[in-house]
Amino acid sequence: MNLANARRTFLAAIMGAAAVVALAAPATAQQAPVRIGAILPLSGPGTFEGQQGKEGMEAMAAMVNAAGGVLGGRRIELVFYDDKSSPEEGVSAARRAIEQDKVDIISANMFSPVALAMKEVTRDRILHMVLAPQHPNVTREGHKWLFRLNETTDMRGANFSKFICEQMKPGSVAILAINDDYGRSEAGNFERFFKGCGIDVKGIEYFQRSDTDFNVQITKIRSMVPAALYVAANQTSQGATIYRQARQLGYRGTLIASGGNMNPTLLELAGPALEGVYSVSLYVEDTPNATAEKWRAEYVKMFNKPTSFVAALGAQSIELLAAAINAAGTATDYDRLAQTIRGRGWDTLMGPVRFDEIGQAFQASYIIQAKGGKIVTSARAN
Repeated sequence: MNLANARRTFLAAIMGAAAVVALAAPATAQQAPVRIGAILPLSGPGTFEGQQGKEGMEAMAAMVNAAGGVLGGRRIELVFYDDKSSPEEGVSAARRAIEQDKVDIISANMFSPVALAMKEVTRDRILHMVLAPQHPNVTREGHKWLFRLNETTDMRGANFSKFICEQMKPGSVAILAINDDYGRSEAGNFERFFKGCGIDVKGIEYFQRSDTDFNVQITKIRSMVPAALYVAANQTSQGATIYRQARQLGYRGTLIASGGNMNPTLLELAGPALEGVYSVSLYVEDTPNATAEKWRAEYVKMFNKPTSFVAALGAQSIELLAAAINAAGTATDYDRLAQTIRGRGWDTLMGPVRFDEIGQAFQASYIIQAKGGKIVTSARAN
């Protein structure tokens, strides 16, 4: 090889090596994100709730990432799946998230039937943070890596029924509930609580998840002449229709909304029919909380609308998971991560929260009321 050829070969080798370094550098600098599979009803009857939860998660993930992410610079990446409010779709989404997409953690569920089915897929496979479902068996028969943020129907019923019995004092009540695991549990609990404090329970009527008209049930309830009507609806669209139709059909008694159903969209859809209605919630906007104020500002900036209880649950799940991942030093050692979540209290946008040995959260609960087109806090419930 002559001198000129040798020089060309040497220069080509240097350039090739430099190209390899240039290509490799970004890959080494860019750490893999922590991927959270968010399984929510993004279409079908639970769309309002699913969309609110999704937006709450997105606003909090933006805040976490802007502050540096987790584990020394890894971003939170949300991977969304649509469970369509269906247990079968929820199970399918969980399997896809775990087996195909290899997400690190699952944060999911607006409705109890979906959570009850999905937890059998996540058991012994992945950490599962449950958002809104209230059926006691979600955690009572859960698994070592499952946690729930919302209250159970038992917990919420004890708090809310105390207020209804001691402050509202209706002489009689009828119950209108969705015919699923949550609704039957809610109706049974409140029937027991009401009878226990001397309120006459006139009857219980049920509706289906797919129903859009409630005239038959409301007409039957009107004939019972109850002083109050307790509505156990967990879909915003159904709740709004029930309150409107109750007033349109001439029911003039007191309307009471089950916990977690009161939100700005319900106010908009139900209109004047919701005025004065009481409910109970873990999230209120008029209690001072610096993190909540930052999150609300981020949420309004991103989505140009007010926050809600369900959005706050979505945000709390991401906030808490990010804090726990940093404290545990891992996103995939589920024993260590679960032990970290259970092992201490956490300050969140909804206030202090702690978890018991079966993964049930305990946090402050508030009586709220629709008043003047707004949701206002009336009293502390627990």
